Amino acid sequence: MATIWSFTAAIQAGLHQFNVGIASVAGIGAFLVGVISARGRAKRIEKNGGEYRPNRKETFLGLGLAFVFGAFLVYLLFSEALSLSTLIQFNSVYVAIPALYFGWAVGYGTWEVRNGKEIHWEGRTFYSVPKGLSRQEQYQYRTERRNRVRNSGEQ
Repeated sequence: MATIWSFTAAIQAGLHQFNVGIASVAGIGAFLVGVISARGRAKRIEKNGGEYRPNRKETFLGLGLAFVFGAFLVYLLFSEALSLSTLIQFNSVYVAIPALYFGWAVGYGTWEVRNGKEIHWEGRTFYSVPKGLSRQEQYQYRTERRNRVRNSGEQ
């Protein structure tokens, strides 16, 4: 999917010279956001004993901001304060999507190399396990760690 978005953005950049600058800024910005957010999440995983689950407040805040931005954009279009032809020139912002994923990969990858652990996730829960373990060993490691954390909280 990221390849399709990148290809679409490359075509758009060829159609409008203005899009090359927008694509560059969006790509670099999204890459930096990806690296910073991955490093922040990796630090939270370590801080919380190898497991991190984003709370609902963070999730709803992100979804709410996206909804407000989308509603504002629709308002601008329908009030004719922003023309569709102007908006089409910003179509190359789609470059930001694969750049964001690449930033996450680089951020998580550097943390994994530095700490000798791998980051996995199930649903909304992120956790770290030592590298080189089989699936069964990963499951046992995670279960033992979870039990240790629960037992230490009960005492």
